[in-house]
Amino acid sequence: MAEVSETEEKNKGGRPLVFKSVEELDSAINAYFDMQNPHLEDRMVDSGVNEKGETIFLRRKVMTQQKPYTMSGLALALGVNRRTLLDYSKKDQFSPTLEAAKARCESYAESQLFGPFANGAKFNLINNYRGRHQDWSDRQELTGAEGAPLMPIGLDSAILARMQDRGETPPVTTEDSGE
Repeated sequence: MAEVSETEEKNKGGRPLVFKSVEELDSAINAYFDMQNPHLEDRMVDSGVNEKGETIFLRRKVMTQQKPYTMSGLALALGVNRRTLLDYSKKDQFSPTLEAAKARCESYAESQLFGPFANGAKFNLINNYRGRHQDWSDRQELTGAEGAPLMPIGLDSAILARMQDRGETPPVTTEDSGE
């Protein structure tokens, strides 16, 4: 009977891993980032007009623009879906490689906060990156004077005082009654 490898044993009953080793995954990730970075590419470009008024096209090397680093773009380049990529990051052997790739995508998005596409970068960071230290968020906490709870609209000070004397916490609302 043939020997069963460790990878086949771990995936018994499930799909086999697309990447068999950390080196294979790391190489594919680096290829993705290289393709996103500016690089020279052969293209047909408009090189002027001849005496008949016809456009002349020549093949030239052109520098591409920086493309964004994204986790979904990385998954697409690796031939897996985003969920599969996240599942790979739960495996001890692949976790450091994928955490580094995710950090690189997050760093790129953060750098875009200072450019013309800040809202898209902000949305990406808030919804896709949950940090170990502090999550990205866009939340305001509202409190009354000196950190006290907000007084509910329409609740006068006499009622509020009675509730506090009884040890009750008044309900908190931030809706404007229009009064």
